[in-house]
Amino acid sequence: MKTIKLIFISLIVFNISSCINQSQEDEVQIKKTVKQFWKAVENNDLEKCKNLIEDSETFDGIIQSDIYFLHKNYKKINPNNILLNNIKIKDTTGIVPSLKLKYVQYIIPTKDDPDNVKKDLIITLMFNQTVGYNKIFNPTILENNIGWDEK
Repeated sequence: MKTIKLIFISLIVFNISSCINQSQEDEVQIKKTVKQFWKAVENNDLEKCKNLIEDSETFDGIIQSDIYFLHKNYKKINPNNILLNNIKIKDTTGIVPSLKLKYVQYIIPTKDDPDNVKKDLIITLMFNQTVGYNKIFNPTILENNIGWDEK
């Protein structure tokens, strides 16, 4: 009986350990993908960006527009590589609650807008385990970029 309890406890500890290791591996892969994305944006490497986005051929125009905007404003939105050094991964769900997603989001505040007319720029990189954490799941990366212009 004691042996069975010991085996059972060992299996539980092993299972928990495996989950923690997998979670750490997932985070490392997401951070690697995010860094590759920002480097490709900085270098204006559209093909590399497309390779990092799932189903990019379907959303080619959206992706080209977003990458153009990000590259054009790269120095404004990423001074001192703050986006590369500030990767915070969060959990969320998709339309179906069973769809578990992870995302990295950046909010770039507008400046010199005393009337608060312009909204902050929001950049969101979504990831889905079924696609793999080496691909950005949602091709719509930018929010509030129309008219966003930092002085």
